[in-house]
Amino acid sequence: MILRIFFLLLMFSPFTASAEANPELWPYVKERLFQDRVINEADFLTISGPRRASSGAQVPVTIKLDTPKNIEMKNVFLIIDANPTQLAATYQLSKHSQELDLSTRIRMETDSFVRVVGEDGNGKLYMSAIPIRASGGCSGYMDVHDPELTTDLGKILAKTKDRFLTTRIKHPNFTGLQKDLDSGGYIPRWIVEEIIYVSNEEVLLVAKNRISMSQDPYLKFKINSGTKESINIMVRDTKGNGFTKDVSI
Repeated sequence: MILRIFFLLLMFSPFTASAEANPELWPYVKERLFQDRVINEADFLTISGPRRASSGAQVPVTIKLDTPKNIEMKNVFLIIDANPTQLAATYQLSKHSQELDLSTRIRMETDSFVRVVGEDGNGKLYMSAIPIRASGGCSGYMDVHDPELTTDLGKILAKTKDRFLTTRIKHPNFTGLQKDLDSGGYIPRWIVEEIIYVSNEEVLLVAKNRISMSQDPYLKFKINSGTKESINIMVRDTKGNGFTKDVSI
């Protein structure tokens, strides 16, 4: 409990907004998410992004995984040390996504290390991390009354090119930390929490999102060469809304 209180104080300290990425946060984040499990460095799992983001609300990051033949990866966790909710997304992998090349856009509240942790089928963990400078992405103002935020709610924009599938989902993705200036209260959390990609009745990839994903969630990944004809995209948000789209390859 003491560690948790200390960690929360670090998160909401007024000095964190202008601070550089703090490596001292990771032990507390690691303990909460993975307890005492060993995490290994791995050259087959990497994350990349800008050193300084132009907007804390739309920070591009790319995860690459080239799984060795003697390992089968099960999950990939996207983590932002200094965000109010550190786990940004969990990507559940299949045999079709062991060679992963995935790009997405995250929200960052302040400068932070951004990490990718991979978990194999035996529970072994691997990690890569980078520092990124950004601010204001999680609690920045959004006009809850702006009709543009919900026009075409759930519309899935999708395209395929050079064996990559790019999707963008029309959704405000309210974090629960943004203030409504009219009422003075917080806008309730409302996010896209699950995206499932299926081809030929086989799951390719499942994205389990948290509040650190950007407005109008964006995801681009490389399609396995064995994927057939079309991909069905299924989306669910925290209000129980469901959206779907079929994409020809």
